[in-house]
Amino acid sequence: RGIPERGLLPMHLRHDASCIVLVLVSCSSFVLSFCMTKQVDAWVDLNLHGLLNCDDIIDAGAGAGTLPSFCSNKWKNLKPLIRQTQPDVGYAWVQRKLDKSFDKESDAQDEMDETTIPAVLGPGANFYIVDHHHTLVALDKSGYDDTKVTVEILCDYREKEEEAFWLTLEAENFVYPYSRPAGEDDSLPTKIDFKDLPADFSHKSFNDDHWRSLSSFVRKTSNNTCEDVYHLDDTCMRCFVRECDKSGKGIPFFEFRWSYYMNDAFNNGDLWGGDDDYTSFVKAYKDVDVDKLGKIKTSTWEEAAERLIPLCRWEGTGSYEVKLGGALEGSLPGVVEGWNPIEGDDPECDSPACTPTNQQTRLDFI
Repeated sequence: RGIPERGLLPMHLRHDASCIVLVLVSCSSFVLSFCMTKQVDAWVDLNLHGLLNCDDIIDAGAGAGTLPSFCSNKWKNLKPLIRQTQPDVGYAWVQRKLDKSFDKESDAQDEMDETTIPAVLGPGANFYIVDHHHTLVALDKSGYDDTKVTVEILCDYREKEEEAFWLTLEAENFVYPYSRPAGEDDSLPTKIDFKDLPADFSHKSFNDDHWRSLSSFVRKTSNNTCEDVYHLDDTCMRCFVRECDKSGKGIPFFEFRWSYYMNDAFNNGDLWGGDDDYTSFVKAYKDVDVDKLGKIKTSTWEEAAERLIPLCRWEGTGSYEVKLGGALEGSLPGVVEGWNPIEGDDPECDSPACTPTNQQTRLDFI
């Protein structure tokens, strides 16, 4: 999902906002807004010349009426307001993003113009992001701090106490509180306390999750038969399809379910369809580059990811379930069994939504 074009005016408002907005276009556009709600009127006025600054949302405080759907700010100003909802990222996958999309400042801005960061407003007047952690870690590591970032506000939980807030996020699958002990990169993740999530956002505050890297690389593996035989994109034999839920919304942290499966299969060869495939992957995995972020050779990870495709496509994969609760509960989304090619790109899913009873009324933009 790309960000809304800078300068767009609100074209419709939720019914409960009780507002009518009349837009008159001439040599210089202007807006007449008639609102029964003063807070909505104020948000409309602030948006006349582009997206709201995210600082304005925070400064307004909880209960400040109907919230805009989006806000933006330069990364150096937004970063202190951002909180992570997962303790780990895959360093190798962040490295790929750095190499591909953050080589120059203009590249960084292009990437962020195509990305919105879904977030929940929470305690401490912060934005708790629920997706795109890897992208923001890459941006932070790049040092291009003047890059503008757009946040999509899903709901406002600032009035909740700390414990109630985290339990609400867990019920919404908006937090991934699982990690591994230091030095045990290949053990299965276990649940951690919410208070152990870092209190500030930085590329240095995340642990490295090898398996989370692999669960992204397997979505980008290329195969010559895709173009030569099927006349499709060269990723048609990738591991799985990014699946939306029944309402067309994204499934939070779905990659971690796949990474758990791959991690489990590394420790348990019986989960593979054949011993040769298992042995081939183990050999490739032992050769991956685990250098410091910024120096990782991602080609070694691409090689290991290719060796995981037989596991992904094995007929037993569709029946595998993760049973740790929350974001690590359920079957694997987007399973494709057998060697059938995947036609086309993954579907574009909408941002996940808060439960209606918890959702703050928002001012939506086209």
